[in-house]
Amino acid sequence: MNYIKQLNEFHFRIDLEPISVNARSLWYTLTDINNKLCWREEFTVAASKLSDKAGLTESSFKRARKELEENGYIQVTSRNGNQSALYKMVCLYANAVNKTNAPDPQHMQKVDHNLDGNLDALTKQKQKRKQNNTTNTTTTDAVVFFQDNFGLINPYVANDIIQWVSDAGEPIVLHAMKRALEQGKGNWGYVKGILQAWAKKGITEVEAAQEEEKNFRVGRERKPRSYGGSGTVISEVIPDWFREQKRKKRKQVVEMVEVMDPVAEKEEVERLLAGLRQG
Repeated sequence: MNYIKQLNEFHFRIDLEPISVNARSLWYTLTDINNKLCWREEFTVAASKLSDKAGLTESSFKRARKELEENGYIQVTSRNGNQSALYKMVCLYANAVNKTNAPDPQHMQKVDHNLDGNLDALTKQKQKRKQNNTTNTTTTDAVVFFQDNFGLINPYVANDIIQWVSDAGEPIVLHAMKRALEQGKGNWGYVKGILQAWAKKGITEVEAAQEEEKNFRVGRERKPRSYGGSGTVISEVIPDWFREQKRKKRKQVVEMVEVMDPVAEKEEVERLLAGLRQG
């Protein structure tokens, strides 16, 4: 099987008849495994391994596999007991090998119609966002930002990000990602924790989140230091009589300077000052 032709035909088909993100992820995973196995006619992989590699839950995996079967992308043969199922990748470009290079007008018209429809939908979505003064970006920008700064994203995390964008808005999600990066935390779990904390406090705008961060820093700077295991703040109280005694000694030093010769004055001043420092 030709890997490049298989991928090109897959992309061509999903442009005509889109399938779910989970189904795409599972197809890519199966194709990658079969490619590493040198394109065996049939191969077996544990469901748990496929789910983990594709980033799917058990229920999402089953739905995605059924979707691929029904759309003619794979063939699955279940086996008895605890044996893993057999998988066969359908050669998508096989029926197109003997076709002429000239594109089918009806086929291309359908593609153009789908692409135009997608572009119209995106244009309307952007216009609606501008009217609401929410953001100049599309929903996928949060996913793209995550891929560019956190690393490879799986369908589960992508769907979770899109859900948070839908519920809370993209600006606040992007701000949470940036804050996580500033704190050296490069994972979605930490970003989600920030969003959940803000949601509990009723924070839905970036400005409110920034104000909360500012107040937190100010409060931390003003927090008194504690000593000992009890956490009790210990402060030293200087009595008034001690301050008065210090003041009188300084006055005596000044009065003695007026009647002493320069050498004796210097020595006496240094002695008294040293005593004051030690006291």
